Amino acid sequence: MKPPAPSRAAAARAGAPGSGSGALESIAALGVAHRDLPLDALAQRVADELDILAQLSAGVQTALSLCHFAEHTDANAIRGLQGIDRITQSLEDLGRLMAAVSGEMPPNVRLHAVPILSRLRLHELVANLDPDAAPVVRQPDLQGEIMWF
Repeated sequence: MKPPAPSRAAAARAGAPGSGSGALESIAALGVAHRDLPLDALAQRVADELDILAQLSAGVQTALSLCHFAEHTDANAIRGLQGIDRITQSLEDLGRLMAAVSGEMPPNVRLHAVPILSRLRLHELVANLDPDAAPVVRQPDLQGEIMWF
């Protein structure tokens, strides 16, 4: 009997093929390769990103509240949607926590950029977490076609 394959998260931690190692070229293209990141600034960027995600989650919650559900919507489905509020509150709390952690870190602690940022798939997130890069400002697409997942 074959042992189970490692999870994607375990493969990513181990640096296995398919775990984002192909992302090294992408990271290099963004100018991140082979330099150190100040940990306090990185933690602040993570806090900022968590705050943005909390705002996005709150927007999803508001949008769903404006939808008109069928009169007999399953109660379990509604309870599941209430989980969005928990996600929003958790993101807000984690953002505040990371901002506080950032302020408590010694300013001279540095991490290698490549092993940290090469784990990320979203180029926008790589740019937003890089303390030396200007954050990417998200613009909502108000003109494009609206499609559900």
